Amino acid sequence: MLDRSDAVCRAAFEAVARLFQEFEAKRMSPVRSAWAVSTIDLIWKKRNALISRSLVLPIESFRVTVFPLVYAAKSVASGAVEVFRKLSKAGGGVESPSSVVSAEKVIGVSDVVSHLLPFLSSLDPPLIFEVGINMLSLADVPGGKPEWASASIIAILTLWDRQEFSPARESIVRAVVTNLHLLDLHMQVSLFKRLLLMVRNLRAESDRMHALACICRTALCVDLFAKESVRRGQKPLAGTDIASLFEDARTKDDLNSITNKSLFREELVASLVESCFQLSLPLPEQKTTSGTESRVIGALAYGTGYGALNWTESALEVVEVCKPCVMWDCDGRTYAIDCYLKLLVRLCHIYDTRGGVKTIKTGASQDQILNETRLRNLQLQLIKDLPQVHTPRICARLIWAIAEHFDLEGLDPLLADDPEDPLNIMISNIHKVLFSIDSSATSSNRLQDVQAVLLCAQRIGSRNPRAGQLLTKELEEFRTSTLADSVNKHQCRYILQTIKYVTGHPENRWAGVGDTTGDYPFSHHKLTVQFFEASAAQDRKLEGLVHKAIQELWRPDPSELSLLLTKGADSPYLKVAPTAYTLTGSSDPCYIEAYHLADSVDGRITMHLKILNLTELELDRVDIRVGLTGALYYMDGCPQAVRQLRNLVSQDPVLSSVTVGVSHFERCALWVQVLYYPSYGSGGGDYEGDYAEEPQIMRQKRTLILRCQPYKIPLTDLLLPHRCSPVEYFRMWPSLPAILEYTGIYTYEGSGFKATAAQQSEASPFLSGLKSLSSKPFHQVCSHIIRTVAGFQLCFAAKTWHGGFLGMMVFGASEVSRNVDLGDETTTMLCKFVVRASDASIIKEIGSDLQGWLDDITDGGVEYMPEDEVKALLRRG
Repeated sequence: MLDRSDAVCRAAFEAVARLFQEFEAKRMSPVRSAWAVSTIDLIWKKRNALISRSLVLPIESFRVTVFPLVYAAKSVASGAVEVFRKLSKAGGGVESPSSVVSAEKVIGVSDVVSHLLPFLSSLDPPLIFEVGINMLSLADVPGGKPEWASASIIAILTLWDRQEFSPARESIVRAVVTNLHLLDLHMQVSLFKRLLLMVRNLRAESDRMHALACICRTALCVDLFAKESVRRGQKPLAGTDIASLFEDARTKDDLNSITNKSLFREELVASLVESCFQLSLPLPEQKTTSGTESRVIGALAYGTGYGALNWTESALEVVEVCKPCVMWDCDGRTYAIDCYLKLLVRLCHIYDTRGGVKTIKTGASQDQILNETRLRNLQLQLIKDLPQVHTPRICARLIWAIAEHFDLEGLDPLLADDPEDPLNIMISNIHKVLFSIDSSATSSNRLQDVQAVLLCAQRIGSRNPRAGQLLTKELEEFRTSTLADSVNKHQCRYILQTIKYVTGHPENRWAGVGDTTGDYPFSHHKLTVQFFEASAAQDRKLEGLVHKAIQELWRPDPSELSLLLTKGADSPYLKVAPTAYTLTGSSDPCYIEAYHLADSVDGRITMHLKILNLTELELDRVDIRVGLTGALYYMDGCPQAVRQLRNLVSQDPVLSSVTVGVSHFERCALWVQVLYYPSYGSGGGDYEGDYAEEPQIMRQKRTLILRCQPYKIPLTDLLLPHRCSPVEYFRMWPSLPAILEYTGIYTYEGSGFKATAAQQSEASPFLSGLKSLSSKPFHQVCSHIIRTVAGFQLCFAAKTWHGGFLGMMVFGASEVSRNVDLGDETTTMLCKFVVRASDASIIKEIGSDLQGWLDDITDGGVEYMPEDEVKALLRRG
């Protein structure tokens, strides 16, 4: 990198940058870590020389020097290099982490920033973007400053209107919104509305949803941070509340218009509401949060801390801002509105709005009284808006959400005949839903809407005598009409009996109604027959995008590198070395054992061999020849690989390795042969004359080929866990074309006590033969294992390295279901396996050797039983 030649210097910087990028993407290993440590140390120690050398490079070459300098500075300042050092097992003679002075780290990072800062005003747009992105990463290390982030973000935003940068607008917005928390509060507020407009114009859905999730989290952070500052006696900052952040004209028009073909408003409301729900949960553990990153975590901690339910104040502003969404016409889509109503129900339950607004005499604080008053006013406003709700589906759900938590006892009895009375408005809208003959309601399954208002009628009719009297009249009329089917008529009869009983026995009102639970019993998920509707498909797609973006931002799956930074070299996530298998016989002159490591990212498998000379003589030459079967191939196209080993000393192990690629999902193996040359190196040229050797000596000098056992790669090593929800899994299961069913048996060893359903506290006898499945690359789909005294059902999902989907269900009778006293007995248990896949070749490969597949997934714990034997066993039983 310090070479005189500009071309050599540029190539060196490019190579180091590429290797640094691959280092974070690949699995950690001692070899990679040792390389990273040595390179980072070199760049850090010679940073001043490298900075000077980069300044004399041509401007088009300068850009490649930025990332290596920044990566090395960030690794040293954040302490990551010390973790790499431990991983590389090079910690014997190197300096300890404490010997690196913190002041030197801060000065070194400042030097790199001072070197890069002038290039933010360059005339070369790609250089501005490269420098800006890398300076943002330095603003987040210990000692980083908000000024570095603000300068970078302002420079990056200047590229938005550049014509040549229009294809990279997603990258610009992602870079800005991801690092928005690094800015001070004033700049976050000033940038907010502009970013909202930028996000609206993004074409890629995943980028738009990620940016929306960041913006919504920022809005909640700004609101919480400003509220906490006011509580501490500081002057309030204008424009920091949720309503002010979303008050631009275009957003207001979107929220207030009934029909709008754009999906952006639904994405915005869903992201805001889901962010509030994330705020209500405990924050994930943040052990490595440092530098300015703590600003966002600190702000969120105000909302999730113990005490005053601070998060509900921001959530209350969200439901006020998003209130117009209940009047939208979304062409059958309901996901965003359901999210909104779910949050409204949760807030009403938390503040107990059914009991009315509390007073100081009852122990309520001023903040609580204010919030409950705002929530009651919101309920009254929503009741007034009920006649304007466009669809019967949303009207029925909104009536339930309000009526379930409305203070019916607080209504003025003198206004009982007033059409504007809240109860009268709710009853009239229940009538409208019950007697709706709109064709759109019929085509969209009117039964759901009727069931919702009947449920609502039972709850409020049992709570309030006047509501019961009014609803009795409505239900009698509906019951005798032609619009009610037999199910609805029976349900009306039951509800009328309940209301009549509660009216006559007010002390037993609990028979008809219970306390609120805070749950929202409706869902945007359609019935099975409606799965293929366009609105249902769009709802499912939007839900998946929102949940994925929110989850990645609020609770991301930690990368292997971040886990190591958190736990250090003692991390339990560091995998133990795999078990080595012996390939040779006991009498062979060379002992060989092997194990393999699979890399699904590159689609490669590396087999590591240990060769040991068991003879008392030194072997001058031994060749190891490795052939392949199945889906394995050598990257250079050769049919086999040969490793030549020289001068094998007795009992001295020699290590070797072979790396192969995997082309598809198929059973495969590596076949090892040892070529032993007894006469190699013996001085045959020391004799003069033409002497013919004896045939026995000639046979002894021939090359010996020792064939080893094949090293088989388990099929499970070519799978990856596939995370999916139970709804997703069971929706996908019937559509998988290839299916395979088979039966396995395993032996249950009694544990010395009577195995009954009551004795399941410690060592459960369930699934004793299937314990190994938990360590295999399958995702257990069901959030809870379905275990009963009668049996169990397990659901697993996986994907092959090449994208094929594999689902597996395991059914069986639990040990305690057998009508025997197990005690010390040994019992044979049956279990049924059903495997479905997206490709017939996957099922064909599994079915070609069922016992081998069972050995792979259960570590030999389950034995395959053919169907005829199963039937014979059942007949005997």
